[in-house]
Amino acid sequence: MGRRFLFADRRRATLTVLGVAASLLLVLVLGGIFAGAVDRVTYYIRTSPADVFVSQAGVRTMHMSASTLPADTPERVADIPGVAWAAPIAFASGSVAGPQGRQLSYLIGYDTRTGRGGPTRLVAGRTPAAGEAVLDEQAAKQLGVQVGDQFTVMGTSLRAVGFSTGGSSITNTTVFVELSEFGRIHDDRVSYVLTGLDPGADPEAVTDRIEAEVGGVTAQTREQFADSEARIVTDMSADLLRLMSSIGLVIALAVIALGLMTATLNRLRDFAVLKALGARTPRLAAAVAVQVLLTVVLASTVATTAALGLAWLLPLAAPAVQISITTAAVAQTTTTALLIGLIAALWPLRRIAALDAATAFRETR
Repeated sequence: MGRRFLFADRRRATLTVLGVAASLLLVLVLGGIFAGAVDRVTYYIRTSPADVFVSQAGVRTMHMSASTLPADTPERVADIPGVAWAAPIAFASGSVAGPQGRQLSYLIGYDTRTGRGGPTRLVAGRTPAAGEAVLDEQAAKQLGVQVGDQFTVMGTSLRAVGFSTGGSSITNTTVFVELSEFGRIHDDRVSYVLTGLDPGADPEAVTDRIEAEVGGVTAQTREQFADSEARIVTDMSADLLRLMSSIGLVIALAVIALGLMTATLNRLRDFAVLKALGARTPRLAAAVAVQVLLTVVLASTVATTAALGLAWLLPLAAPAVQISITTAAVAQTTTTALLIGLIAALWPLRRIAALDAATAFRETR
């Protein structure tokens, strides 16, 4: 009965489903943009070959953090049982400039002989030497930099010899240089030590040993370090995210509630007739619930498909913007819409529930 009520007027049903789908799409895209930004910010950490990251004591992130370690820290970490290798990197925040503009950037110095701590993948060119750098391909396009061009990093002119990928977000990009070049641009220091473990070694046990035996450091597994980075980015954007999400959610829930309540009101005469013919209120409520369930499921399918399409198309127009649509986000959004839809759609039935069979037909006039 709920299915027949929903599709009796196909045009109205289509408009209701599309209205709910548009509302769900708004919520999914807002959440997906933020999730995509977090994915980009943590990309370097998540794709690193290191199992453990070692930083200055109390420093648990790279974003908006400053970590300085003694020069002998990599050697001391390498001597810890369970550690297979230890590679130092230098890290600083600054800016990069090209012919077509300027952009905030993370500058990372690494040992180009081993490649550990450098870009995960080069899409063009080669690793940098003295006076050279590897720039993220998205930033290179925005700044108008080609392989072989000169560009400026923190006031120092360097030659682009390669392009990496995955290192640009809405707010910043990433530039890689060799350690000696980092010292010339910024200062001669070790910021973090990337650590690989022996096969079968317990990461948690190794991090405890590093902190106990090296001293003055904080050691975290790759997953812990990425989670810490994601949390600080989320906290910094919490007010903006909360405002955007709240506005989007209120608009979405209002449209969903209005659309599904209207669908029930349009069938109120039919429900009154069924009540007069002997249908009990729980039976009518079940029909409405099925109608809401079908509407929300169809709308969620349309919204998810559209969101995935936007996630593929948007980076083509704005490469720095990434939309990440997760199963958890879709499930949460759909469940919320279903709950609100049920409340809104069932609310008008209180008028029918209060009727007796003798007066039901009069109620439908």
